[in-house]
Amino acid sequence: MSDKKKLITAIAVGCVCAILFSVILTAIFAAVMLSTGLLPGDLTEYLSAAVLGLGALVGGFIAAKINKGAGIPVGGLTGLFLICFTVMASCAKGSSGVGSLLVIKLLASVLMGILGGILGLKEKNSTKYGRF
Repeated sequence: MSDKKKLITAIAVGCVCAILFSVILTAIFAAVMLSTGLLPGDLTEYLSAAVLGLGALVGGFIAAKINKGAGIPVGGLTGLFLICFTVMASCAKGSSGVGSLLVIKLLASVLMGILGGILGLKEKNSTKYGRF
């Protein structure tokens, strides 16, 4: 039972960190867009997929560090839950619904979450900054 609680906690914290990182990255890209001018619509759609993928990378990394094992399933589940939250938020908005790039965002989120989970296990713990 403790392993299941640890897994659920790791995925939940990873998803929250992924969402926060995605929001911060979106704000940075919005500031860049305001200073440089509007970008084409196709580019912003792919940029949102990249932001979601980078958020899943960070979330998978943190979730794997918390779980201290099983990087691929933990990272993949973190990416999957991240895309589920994104789709639920998109559907709750009403008229926007789910876009045509859902498959690309799904693949980016899950694969980058898996990569983050692997990197989270491969990184060595440093005694200088403490343990995660």
